[in-house]
Amino acid sequence: MKTTLENISTSQSISSKLGVLLLIIFVVACLPGEPPLSGRVEPNLRVLSTSEEKLSESSTQFAINLFQQLAKSSLSENQFFSPYSIHQALAMTMNGNEGEVLQEFLEVLQMQGMSLEDANQAVKDLTNFLLEVDEKVKLNIANGIWYKEGYQVKPPFKAAANRYFNAEVAPLDMFNPNSVNVINNWIAQQTNNLIREMLDQIPSNAVMYLVNAIYFKGDWTYNFPKANTKKEKFRLRGDQEIMVDMMDLKDASDMKLGFGHGATYLEIPYSSGQYSMGVLFNESGDLSQLAPLLTLNNLREWRNNAQERGIILKMPKFKISYKMENMKNDLMAMGLVRPFSFHPDNFTALFSNPTDDLKISRVIHQAFIEVDEKGTEAVAATIVEVTERFSAGPSGPLRITLDRPFIFFIQEKHSGAILFMGKLENPLEG
Repeated sequence: MKTTLENISTSQSISSKLGVLLLIIFVVACLPGEPPLSGRVEPNLRVLSTSEEKLSESSTQFAINLFQQLAKSSLSENQFFSPYSIHQALAMTMNGNEGEVLQEFLEVLQMQGMSLEDANQAVKDLTNFLLEVDEKVKLNIANGIWYKEGYQVKPPFKAAANRYFNAEVAPLDMFNPNSVNVINNWIAQQTNNLIREMLDQIPSNAVMYLVNAIYFKGDWTYNFPKANTKKEKFRLRGDQEIMVDMMDLKDASDMKLGFGHGATYLEIPYSSGQYSMGVLFNESGDLSQLAPLLTLNNLREWRNNAQERGIILKMPKFKISYKMENMKNDLMAMGLVRPFSFHPDNFTALFSNPTDDLKISRVIHQAFIEVDEKGTEAVAATIVEVTERFSAGPSGPLRITLDRPFIFFIQEKHSGAILFMGKLENPLEG
């Protein structure tokens, strides 16, 4: 009897230990670990319409023109913005105009030769394509319009905003101090709370706010193992060196690589590879030499000639937060002039009630990007403020280390659309 009890006790002890061991195994299995290399998934592709192809080229040319303009005033600092967001906000805004003022918008947005309706339809179709092409990439593009309570928006403008930009057009008591929070809270909601309190105040003569927000989150097709990230040197402009967190794939992964015009072009894919981070760099790391090479023709050539190679990539982790309080001077330098001065020809298609002369007083843009081992999270918002004059190669893997300043952009392969764009001068400066 005693022996039997001892055997039962021993058996219970073994069972207990085995249960604890299984519990430990279960808990460990549930702990978050290193994400596996996801590899490519199938994109949701379709043939682009002629208008979509035209708009994609237009928005890309606008992105390059804007980058070149902004680069003139920020030679040695990090920069990040969303040309797609700015393009959408200005495209919404142009619907309030007619005649020569409308033509200024079309020319600056690189939509010459397109009717307003065709341009609007192309914006809608291309946006829908970008939202649907890769289900593994989180992309949100949202538009909102608020106008001064008591004013009457012309039905065609409201219909175009609803139909082509999916924008709600709503009245706002702009004399209420809380009205600024209505717009800021909407922006925060659309950008996963990464952009907050963007609008500082609403002036007494403000009559409309046209706002775009864009959110992107994509995992690399080939994740960087966190264990491989080490402190390594990054060479700044002027050959000064700093230590940064350098990610390292270690193993060769398929990426597209191209050369030409004294620059190297690299595509680092997200998910299915439809979205990628395009990187442009040269040996010197001097972006004053590199930036002028970024033209639409050169970009086409780099994209078309890039070949898939096995690449062992190193690149820095980085964050950039960037805000432009008013893009007026840069947009005027690009040719959008009359809308920034009070003029009777401005916004003649906006309100049906009588108004004094109108103008764009501010175009505010804010953007944020974080690049880590898993992927990229990027957001941006654009506010257009309209005011009234008065208130009433070789085989084998290739090793590439991005250890010097570089230009980068997030793009969609099939359309060529550039959603975000920037340059990294110093990974330690957010």
